[in-house]
Order: sequence, then C-alpha cells, then structure tokens
Amino acid sequence: MQAYEWQCHICRRSNSAARDTCTACGFAAAARGEDILLKRAARADAAEAAPPTSSDSVNLTELFAGLPLWRRILAYVGLMVGGAGGIWWKFAWTMQSFGSAFLMVAGGLLLVGLAAGRKTAPSPPP
Repeated sequence: MQAYEWQCHICRRSNSAARDTCTACGFAAAARGEDILLKRAARADAAEAAPPTSSDSVNLTELFAGLPLWRRILAYVGLMVGGAGGIWWKFAWTMQSFGSAFLMVAGGLLLVGLAAGRKTAPSPPP
C-alpha cells in the first residue's frame, strides 16, 4: 500500500505520511471530530483577539490626528495637488505637460513633507 501525504484538520498544511502530528501546529493526524471542532474554535478566537499588525491599511485621519489644524490642511492640500499631478501625468501628451505634472507631484509631496514636520523635542537651554 502506498503512503500518501495528509492534510492537517486545523491549519490545512500538508504533512508526510510518516508523521503522526502536523509539522506546523502539532495537531494529531488521527483525531476525533469533537477535538477538531474545539481546536478550530480556539484558533478562530485567538485570531480574532490578535492585535492589528503594521501591515493593516493606514487611515489618513489617524495619521494626521496629532497635527495642528493648519498642518492638517497643508497635508490634505498637498495630497490633492500630488494626486491631481498624477492624473495630469496619466493624460499628458507633450513634454511641457509632463513637466507640469512632475512639478505638481513634487509640490504635493513637498507640502505633505512640510506639514508632517519633525517630531523632535526642543533643544535644552544652553
């Protein structure tokens, strides 16, 4: 009889037929249905309780929340100018149009950079 790889009931990882437990999560190859359901439920609860990672999408309102109003306005204007420059770039047909689009994108990035500023502590008195 030929030995085949088996798939873990919990993490769905393929394992060698010679192994009795999963190489990824350690769950047994031969398990009762009740044990499988309990382990899946525990794993789902752990996944829901996990804190968000840095790979989650960035919300602009949270990013600019700590800035004063004038810096937030400057940042949003910079984003709009840069975005308009990107759209202009897409439809540019002459070198002059490309130049204008480049200046709009660069200006937008400059405005966002100026708005973000530096978060440094004030220098100590001499």
